[in-house]
Amino acid sequence: MSFANFVFWPLVIGTIIAFVIESIFRSQGKAPQVLRSMAVRKYFWRQAWLFNIIWFVGYAILLFVNRPGTQQMPDMIWKG
Repeated sequence: MSFANFVFWPLVIGTIIAFVIESIFRSQGKAPQVLRSMAVRKYFWRQAWLFNIIWFVGYAILLFVNRPGTQQMPDMIWKG
């Protein structure tokens, strides 16, 4: 989970930077660079979602594994 934490934010920042670069190429009308920057942006976006899902699944597993067990009620009848 700490690796997913470490990787998630750089991927989000990379997605934002790739989106800005793609917008610049679109405004200049450079078709091959737009396609390449779009592919990079989609890659970063998918990886960010993948690591986000990995983090949530890992967190859910840890919550399930570390939940406290049932505790036995004390026997109050015989202690008067």
